[in-house]
Amino acid sequence: MISDPRQLRGQAGELRHGADRLTLLRLRLATAIVETTRAEDPRVRRIGAGIHEQWSRREYTELGRLATALRAAAKLLDAVAVEGERTSGRRLGGYSGAGFLGRGDEAHRHVEAVSDFVGTTHGASIGGFPLVPGLAEAAPAHPSHTLGLETPAYDDED
Repeated sequence: MISDPRQLRGQAGELRHGADRLTLLRLRLATAIVETTRAEDPRVRRIGAGIHEQWSRREYTELGRLATALRAAAKLLDAVAVEGERTSGRRLGGYSGAGFLGRGDEAHRHVEAVSDFVGTTHGASIGGFPLVPGLAEAAPAHPSHTLGLETPAYDDED
């Protein structure tokens, strides 16, 4: 069983990708089947109509059900990953994600990227708190460092 939140998110992404591919396949097959019902040859149209009838009743519906199940499983894995992050101290707070910053480690990487790009030369901040505390000596520390537990380092595996 996978217990690492990163691996769970990766697996959830693979499930979503599979659902997307299945949906595309379903749409392409449906289009091809409909095209046979518009053929010039009446025999081909009759065969296409028979295939379309069965396709609409069985396969089309079943492929849609499978894609929905894959997406539901991905959503469940994401929820398990969030719970794992919260119980291990990797994520603090009671909401899923940080808005524009992203989810889980994505938020940390986003803040680092902004800090690397802007923070070093322009003194960027979020909510008035500097992204790189050492640049603005007079600026107060970010609230997450002064309230409750300090946010754990992201490269620690503990």
